[in-house]
Amino acid sequence: MITNINYNHLYYFWQVAQHGSIASASKVLYLTPQTISAQISALEDRLGKPLFVREGRGLKLTEFGKLTQQYADDMFAIAQEWLETTQSDAHNIVRSLKVGISDALPKSQVSNWLAPLIDNERITNLQCIDGQQAELLAQMATHKLDLVLADKPLDSSTPFKVFSHELGKSQLGFFATRSLFEQVKEHYPQSLQASPVILPAKNSPMTNAIYFWLNELNLEISVSGHVDDSALMHALGQQGFGIFPAPIALKTEIEQRYDVHYVGPIDNVYQHYYAFTPDRLIKDAIYSEFVRYAQQVGKVAE
Repeated sequence: MITNINYNHLYYFWQVAQHGSIASASKVLYLTPQTISAQISALEDRLGKPLFVREGRGLKLTEFGKLTQQYADDMFAIAQEWLETTQSDAHNIVRSLKVGISDALPKSQVSNWLAPLIDNERITNLQCIDGQQAELLAQMATHKLDLVLADKPLDSSTPFKVFSHELGKSQLGFFATRSLFEQVKEHYPQSLQASPVILPAKNSPMTNAIYFWLNELNLEISVSGHVDDSALMHALGQQGFGIFPAPIALKTEIEQRYDVHYVGPIDNVYQHYYAFTPDRLIKDAIYSEFVRYAQQVGKVAE
């Protein structure tokens, strides 16, 4: 195992990677190019892998060099935030915040959660990135994201430590276009057997819970498709491909946006919402404030 890395050497490497050449970095560092070159060579020897390769008269990052630069970006950004704590109270640190948002989450719900972050004077830049939950967690593991919002609990196989915070939940109900609504409204939920139904991904916690509810009622349904993306599910439901489940807390919004009608509740089946934060040595009050606010919003949704 490699230990005792000289972080001055890493900083010199980072400056060269940032400025594109040793000559440019030497002007920023007030060191001779020969000194910087020797320090980077010492770092490469310590790591056992090259960080740069010659390309003409210049240098080009190796694949390992690119990866090292990404880690160095995060390390020195965190170091800068730490230094800023010497200038003010720890509860008033100004910083940027990168948030990953599962593309299955309703954007209106996300905007409610993020509202205090947007207005927070301690956050100079709020970056939001959409994606699949697994991809977002992988980015958080490499310090590219500070916070991940999702609609599924953590997988027990997650290979790194993550703090999970449940933000709230909403009971699910079925929604349908007017024509399908007219077919099923009279004898719901038994009438579901006569109509196509769109469900979330196979074997997902929500789908399993819906099947359990159906089995309790001795109902068998015709599944027209399994869709993991809630926005796509709603769009397919709007086109009449089937009755679909959605949070009752968003009933008015879903009815108006997709021109559908609320059919009825799915008993004891809930959509849960989560925030994931990394296991870091630096504990930021912004995280705890955000979680408390979002949980308060979540209680209203219940």
